[in-house]
Amino acid sequence: MPTDTFDASTDTSVDASTVPVPDLWKGAHRDDRSRPRSRQRQLGPSSIGLCRRRAAYEVHGTWPTDLDDTMHAAILGTWLHEGILRVLAEQYGAHTELELTNGVILGHADAYWTPSGQVPGVVEDVKTKSTRALDVVARQGPSQHEWFQVHLYAHLLRTGGLTEHPHLPTGKPLEVDVVRLRYVGREYGQVIVHQRAYDEDVTRQALAWAEDVLDSPEPEAMPRDLDGPGLSVICDNCPFKTTCWQLNELADDGRAPQTILAEDTAAVTDALSAYADAAEIESAAKKRKAKARKMLDAADAGTYGNFQLSWSGGNPRPPEPDAAAMQRILEDLGFDVPLKPGGRTSRTIGVTRLPETS
Repeated sequence: MPTDTFDASTDTSVDASTVPVPDLWKGAHRDDRSRPRSRQRQLGPSSIGLCRRRAAYEVHGTWPTDLDDTMHAAILGTWLHEGILRVLAEQYGAHTELELTNGVILGHADAYWTPSGQVPGVVEDVKTKSTRALDVVARQGPSQHEWFQVHLYAHLLRTGGLTEHPHLPTGKPLEVDVVRLRYVGREYGQVIVHQRAYDEDVTRQALAWAEDVLDSPEPEAMPRDLDGPGLSVICDNCPFKTTCWQLNELADDGRAPQTILAEDTAAVTDALSAYADAAEIESAAKKRKAKARKMLDAADAGTYGNFQLSWSGGNPRPPEPDAAAMQRILEDLGFDVPLKPGGRTSRTIGVTRLPETS
C-alpha cells in the first residue's frame, strides 16, 4: 500500500526567509534581569569586599544607568552554574541554592554539605571564569572579596540565617567548619578548588565592610575602590558606571574618566607621586626582565622548577608593501602622493621628581 511522503524540496507554499527567528540573547537578558538576585535590593555577600560605592548604589536603590545587553559570557556562566549545582546535588548530596539572611544581608549559598562521620560541614561557592581569569586564580589564588563572600554564607548558616528549606531546619544554627571556592573554566571546563577552615576574623572584616556601606548616607559618600572604566573589568561592566564616573559630563576630547579624581592641586600632586614611583619601579623591572630574556634565548622549552618555558613565533614573514619605494615611484612619474588626514600625535607625559627643598 503506497505511503504518502513529504518532500520539503517541492513545497513552495512557505517562504522560510520571512519566518521570524526569536532573538536568543534579547530573551536571555530579559530572563536574567527577572531573576530574584537581579532585582535584589538588600546587600548581598557577592557585593561585599568588591567596591563600596557600587554596593552603596545597590543598598540605596539607585536605578542602573548601564544595563549591558552584550554580557553573553556572563549569561553562559549562569547557565553552566545551574548545571554544576544540579550535579553537586544529584551526584554528591549537596543542598543547593540556600537562601540566607540576617534581615540586613541577603545571599544564596551555592552548596552546603551537612557534617557526616568524620567529614565536617562545608559551604561552597561556585564561580565560572574565562580562561584568562582562571589563570589569575591559579597564580594568585582567590581574592579577598571572594573569601568574604563564602565566609558570610558560612556565618549566616552558623547563626540560623537559613530561610525556608524542604530538608534542613530553618532559623537554627547549622554546622559549618570548612569554606570552599570552586572555579570552573567556561571554555574548557578546567577546575580549580580552594578551601580552608572557617575563620571568624575574615567574617568580622566582611561584616565591618558591609556595615560601612549600610551606614552611608548616600552612595557618593563611599569611595570608588576600583580603578574605573578602561582599567577595571568590574568597572567596565558595572550597572552604575555612567553615574559613578560622571560619563555624561565627560568632555568630548578623549580624556579619561579618571580625570575627575584630580579635582585639586593636592590630588594632582598625589597622582604625580604615584606616577613617578611606578615609573621608577617599572624601569628597574624592565631592565631585570630584559636581562633574563637574554639569558633564556638559548634555553629549550620545558619545565624548570615551578616554571614552564615555551616558545612561539620565529616564522618567516611574507613580503610587505614597501611604502617608501612606492612613494619614490609616484614622485618619479610626476604623480601626487595620496595623503590622508594626519590626526594628532598622542600626548606624552613628562614627570620629573624635583629635589626636596629644606
